[in-house]
This record gives sequence, C-alpha cells and structure tokens, in this order.
Amino acid sequence: MQTHIVETEYQNGPHEIRVLRPDDYLASKRYRILYVLPVEPEFGCEFGCPLDILQEMNAHNRYDIIIVQMGFEKEPWYGDNVSDPKIRQASYLKDYIVPFVEKKYSTPGTLEERLLMGFSKSGWGAFSLILAYPDFFGYAAAWDAPILLTDFHFGMKQVYGTLEQLALYRPDLLIPKQKALFQKKARLVLTGETHWGKMIPASGGKSHTAETHRLLEKEGIPHYFNDSMGSEHRWNKLWMEPTLKALMDLTRKHVE
Repeated sequence: MQTHIVETEYQNGPHEIRVLRPDDYLASKRYRILYVLPVEPEFGCEFGCPLDILQEMNAHNRYDIIIVQMGFEKEPWYGDNVSDPKIRQASYLKDYIVPFVEKKYSTPGTLEERLLMGFSKSGWGAFSLILAYPDFFGYAAAWDAPILLTDFHFGMKQVYGTLEQLALYRPDLLIPKQKALFQKKARLVLTGETHWGKMIPASGGKSHTAETHRLLEKEGIPHYFNDSMGSEHRWNKLWMEPTLKALMDLTRKHVE
C-alpha cells in the first residue's frame, strides 16, 4: 500500500490517495486500475475499510490490477457544486486523481483500463460518473445503491448546490441520454438490494437495483445483473467478491 498526499484546486486542504499494487508490479507492464469509491469522507471505516478488505481478498494479485481509493473532504456524492469551486468531486476524480495515478503508475491510460466500484452512495457515484463521462471511464459496478434518486438526500445538497446541477449527474436521466454509447457491449455491473430496497424506494415502488435493471433493459443497454447478493449494508466480502468478479469478467471478455 502506498499513500500520496495531495492538495488541489478541487477541495480544501490536503487529501490522501492510497494505492494497492500487485506484489510483482513491473513498471514495464500495463495494468488496469480499479477506483474504489468511498462512502464516507476521507478514509472513514464506519461502513468498513474497502482497501483492507480487497487486500485481504488478494484482489490486486488475483486480478493483476492496481487498486486506488481517494479521500474527500465532504460527504462523497461524486458531483461538482454549482458555485463552490472547492467542492468538485467529479472533477477531482476525473481531472486530477486519474491523471495523477496514470502518470505515477504503469497503465495504458485508456478508458478500457479505468474501472469504478462502489456501494450505496458510491454505487450512485460509479454509475453517475461512467454515464456522465462514458468516453473516459470504461466499466462500473454498483451494489445496493440508490441509483434512481431524484432529490436531495443525506448530504447531497452541499455537494451539488441545486437540483438543476444534480440533474446533470442523475443516472435515471443519463441512461436514456447516453444509451447509444452503452449498447454495443456490457459495461455495467448491477448487484444487490438490501438497504435501498427499503429506504426511499425507487419511483416504481421497488428497489433501486430492480428499477435500474428495468430501465437499462428498456433502453437496450446490456449489463450484468444479480439482485440476490444480500448482505449487511457495508463493505464486505459477501458482495465484494462476486461483484468484483463480475466486473473483471466483463473487462476480460472485451479484451479477449
């Protein structure tokens, strides 16, 4: 595990970027990068510590990937604030963290090697980011995430500022808008429905996972779907193992 401390125009103060490399990492080799999106500010572990779990899973060696987690000052919702230049979480990840990692570590620097994974609010982030920037991020996985939220909840307002700004990042609006860029091959992994099957149901009355699956099918977007991964609402192997495997299977399929 390597830690970098950075200070940027996108957030207030210094923040950490933590990187987990394969044990036999070679600078001459090119690696895919898995960006693990946190659900808490900085590196809080109230809902589990994803990098520790992935290291325990030996995911970096098993899949021969570099795994990155970043810290955020505010509650992470993965958008840019409409008026505050120091709350630009989407831009921080896309325009600073990814270039920073790709400059320091060996990777081809193409969307096929940029992978996103999250749960709950960071599952929203994974889908929101790939749908907002489909020519930049390659694949995304979300477990038990409130993907179809249409209003402010749980600290979203301080990140976005206005509902008009939120609309630029809402997956329910981006799915039909960007569908042509997702219809040729599966780039999305959608799993689990525990917490977000009960709290603030999707507009159709069912879980966000089930309703997102229905919307993706309606728009003709191929994706991996499995809503049977029940688990406590936190980072843990029960859902991380099969969700990550599904994500990596998609990337390998397209490389082959």
